[in-house]
Amino acid sequence: MRALNHFAFAIGGLAAIGVAHAAKIDANERQQVAIRFALAAGDQPVECGRDISGLGTGGQPAQLHDARFYISTPALIDAAGHEVPIELEQNDWQYANVALLDFENKTGKCIGTADVNDTIKGSVPRGRYKGVSFVIGVPSVTQDKDGKDVVLNHSNFATAPAPLDLQSMSWNWQAGRKFIKIEVDPEGGVTRPPPPPKNPATTANGAGAPAGDKPDGAPLMADAPKTAPLRVNSDGTITVSTWMLHLGSTGCRGDATKGEITSCTNPNRIPVKLASFDSAKQRVVLNLKPLFASIDLGKDQGFSTGCMSGPADPECAPMFENLGLRLKETAPDANDAGQSPGAPTKIFRAEVAK
Repeated sequence: MRALNHFAFAIGGLAAIGVAHAAKIDANERQQVAIRFALAAGDQPVECGRDISGLGTGGQPAQLHDARFYISTPALIDAAGHEVPIELEQNDWQYANVALLDFENKTGKCIGTADVNDTIKGSVPRGRYKGVSFVIGVPSVTQDKDGKDVVLNHSNFATAPAPLDLQSMSWNWQAGRKFIKIEVDPEGGVTRPPPPPKNPATTANGAGAPAGDKPDGAPLMADAPKTAPLRVNSDGTITVSTWMLHLGSTGCRGDATKGEITSCTNPNRIPVKLASFDSAKQRVVLNLKPLFASIDLGKDQGFSTGCMSGPADPECAPMFENLGLRLKETAPDANDAGQSPGAPTKIFRAEVAK
């Protein structure tokens, strides 16, 4: 019996060593990766509290008011052109396969909090990679380690894990998250028609609130201006301080609070691929110059101030072209609204990290 016990102990010891060795091998077979992001307007860095010159058709100076966006399903591209998923660390900025980049730091005209995040972190199988890809937006669902669906975009921000728990990055249950939130304050403000009186039936903010009821097709709560106008002009127009881009899914149906699957006619997620990218030496830059090309930041034709993804909003036509998305269907029943036409988006580039 004693000999048997010694044998069992030896086998157990070998098994433990084997498990530890396997874990070490597994760790050695993966490499850490950190991808840095930044904002720019052409060649000029963009940050809170500093003037941005040359944006839009008017070219008037502007300052950053807010700048945040979600990315999902990040991957590195190997030599064969295959996209190898990055397994994200799980922390306050990253959950499942989603990460939040946050550049507003509560200085200058920026709002929100002082916390910022300009880097995603994770790991990939050990190897050599030549590019990077990701999607701007939050997936509707993902799968947990047991293969069960986990609702992401249309979850309740009040109970969702970070970074999906921000009310400021949410619209309502059906529309889900704001994928991109870029707001700028142009010098002299934004002149626009006064907004129509609010209908209490279409400004509800609660579980199961209907989506897409605004005249321009934007989700509810995408109302502008959010604050009192800077001034009321003699011709009846008003001038407000902030031009807003809020990108998210529209035309969404289904009540997530009742377990219904929410589907959206316009998903509005942007695929991004940088074929040449070295994460050790470069960073990904969101360039505000092409983002605001063909847009007059000093004027707004109505509906939401700026573009809040409404298909009927005049400012959304050039904005969606700049984003690399179809604002509307190419033909009846084409079901291709809110999708990429195939051409790469022009608003992201790779540059040597500074």
